[in-house]
Amino acid sequence: MRFFYISIISLYLLLAFWIIGTWLLVRFGAQLKQSHKRVWSLMLPLFLLLYLGPIAEELYIAWNFDRLCKKDAGIFVYKTVQVDGFYDDTHAWRADKLEKSGFRWVEGRDRTTFKEVYWRHEWVGDEIRSYEIERPTARYRFSNAHSHTPVAYKIKMFEYLVEDTMKDMVLAREKTYAREAPWFYIGLDRPTRFCA
Repeated sequence: MRFFYISIISLYLLLAFWIIGTWLLVRFGAQLKQSHKRVWSLMLPLFLLLYLGPIAEELYIAWNFDRLCKKDAGIFVYKTVQVDGFYDDTHAWRADKLEKSGFRWVEGRDRTTFKEVYWRHEWVGDEIRSYEIERPTARYRFSNAHSHTPVAYKIKMFEYLVEDTMKDMVLAREKTYAREAPWFYIGLDRPTRFCA
């Protein structure tokens, strides 16, 4: 299982939670003892929840995270193709990026506006020309199918796809899972663990 590392501050918080919780439950049990004789046997589930709850949460998250990571996280290439260009739905391209990429052209969405605006950057002779297009025309598409999609308690999925839109076929996929810290984690930030 893939456990989240625990800081010393987190252990202090957990210890304080257990001490205060125990004190409150003992006081509550002492008050109930006057009217109920078997109060401590009735209080046992509350004590178990107090002590095992935080640990059970971490075990549950770690178990699910490990299971999902082993099941289908990673990069999967089903078919390879050579193309001159494609549509990239993950971020905006600029002409200088096309120059470094080795493609002849690329289409993408303008992420600087709230409107649906598409651009095409392509080599024409020795220079790159950029112009607005009505809609993407590329056969091959690179997209972010899932981003921060919850799949289990405190676990999110990220997935990128390369698709052939003409054949409605997935050529490749990259799936990554991320897990969050348990509730009692305290640190300088709330780091996320990933598996790919």
